[in-house]
Amino acid sequence: MRVSNNKARDYVNEFKEFQGSNMFAKWLDVGNGRTETNLLYAVYSYGSHFPMYVWDSTEKKWIGNKDKYSRSTTRHQSQGRPSGEIHIWYNTDDMKEVIYHGGLVALTISKAQQ
Repeated sequence: MRVSNNKARDYVNEFKEFQGSNMFAKWLDVGNGRTETNLLYAVYSYGSHFPMYVWDSTEKKWIGNKDKYSRSTTRHQSQGRPSGEIHIWYNTDDMKEVIYHGGLVALTISKAQQ
């Protein structure tokens, strides 16, 4: 659904997919290398290269991106920030790893096996 960026937080708080002006959110059904899948809700600025926030539905935790990219992305981070607690702050590369591996638990397992 197309929404104005100043309404993005409402959609994020309700875990709804949306398309704003250069920011969007969507559910990702990601496999974690085993038979289970994990649903992640991701909020992006300007594309999948900059995830701002990820909700791990298995762990019931918000993960936030602590990196700064540009003034407009900083504004997106404010507009799309969930109202609840951000449990973990990662840099952009680690955020992408959470998404790639399918959540916090799968990422931890993958790192432990290296």
